[in-house]
Amino acid sequence: MKRVAFYTLGCKMNFHETAYMEEQFAKNGYEVVPFDREADVYVVNTCTVTSNADSKCRQVLRRARRKNPDAFVVAVGCLCEAYPEQLESMDEVDLILGNVEKFNVVNFVEAGKRGTFVKGIWNERKFHRIPVSSYSGRARAFLKVQQGCELFCSYCIIPRVRGKIVSEEPDFVIKEVERLVSEGYKEIVLTGTQLGGYGKDFRDGTTLSSLLRKVVDVEGLVRIRLSSIEPIAFDEELIDLVTSTEKIAPHLHIPLQSGSSKVLSLMRRNYTSKDYESLILTIFEKRPDICIGTDVMVGFPGEGENEFKETYDLIERLPIAYLHVFPYSPRKGTVSFGMKDNIPCNVKKERAKALRELGEEKNLRYRLNFVGKERSSIVLKSKGERTTVLTDNYIKVNVCESHFEPGEELKVKIVKVGMKREDNAGEVVSEAVLCNGSS
Repeated sequence: MKRVAFYTLGCKMNFHETAYMEEQFAKNGYEVVPFDREADVYVVNTCTVTSNADSKCRQVLRRARRKNPDAFVVAVGCLCEAYPEQLESMDEVDLILGNVEKFNVVNFVEAGKRGTFVKGIWNERKFHRIPVSSYSGRARAFLKVQQGCELFCSYCIIPRVRGKIVSEEPDFVIKEVERLVSEGYKEIVLTGTQLGGYGKDFRDGTTLSSLLRKVVDVEGLVRIRLSSIEPIAFDEELIDLVTSTEKIAPHLHIPLQSGSSKVLSLMRRNYTSKDYESLILTIFEKRPDICIGTDVMVGFPGEGENEFKETYDLIERLPIAYLHVFPYSPRKGTVSFGMKDNIPCNVKKERAKALRELGEEKNLRYRLNFVGKERSSIVLKSKGERTTVLTDNYIKVNVCESHFEPGEELKVKIVKVGMKREDNAGEVVSEAVLCNGSS
């Protein structure tokens, strides 16, 4: 039996799409093996959000070739879509597929095709439906409901590599949720490139809020979790919905990027720091237990010491539970690529370090709020005598019991948290928690 191995970089959508590609290979008689094992085919699902991501993709492709010099090595996805020339110069890569072609990767491989196949995702407006029947570990299911981004932030290459906003039909989303629930998944994560833009392309009033109202009515569904949503997507209806509906996890990821209104304007983010602060405080006031995460960029052109201090101070005073911090990385093909006033690398590193340390402090403070409290949780994995669960409000907790299966729902009491997330400990209060939260 031929063997295929996958490596995925980047966003949740990439991981969802890799799961789909794995199934396509399995249906064609391949054994899917871990990436560190020898395989006949290696597929790397790439990311190009930063130059560091580009570099990591190239490193992984070289690693695949070293693992088996005779293997067929394939690069697919965003780096291929944006900068195929980076990969065409690599002897280690046999096949390069863009974000349209990658869904047919097994056919390209079976045909033995080599070279670059990048149609350009902006040349079509088609939703690529990728239903997945089984997810690794079977803990949670991911469902893509939207693709494409039309925000055009000045630093971002994502619209170029993901195309226009295209949404899945609401009726099909409901059918998929029903199917996943019938297969035993209790938590489903809705994903999209610009999730808050769901329904914009229908032009009939369909929105993320109207979709969620239908999804939460699916019988047997325990929890819906949402991937990243931009601040500008939150109108009063969506705020009320995500803070008052029990089936929607009390966990939101809302990118900030900068706490300086001046820098936000240069970034073309279409909101001010005061707008963001007001949004976060409104959500927190309505749902005080909610976990709010964010993305922050440091070193954007024009970010002086005062602008960075504005960012630091804003994050410090807001009820943010965790941070993803990224140094600015110039992307060819974006507006900011030609901007002057670049910040030295050592300054970017210092600012990133300061924010990451702040983020660790805030995350510990957030988790400390729940010591002694019970939370509905989903089992992620069970190994040896330890089971790791994910609470509804996005806290990973270890319990000293091992007879649970991934995907089971438990009620867990958090008894200890540590500076390191792996030090979080809890105890199982009850099993088989029903979807209404009772036991």
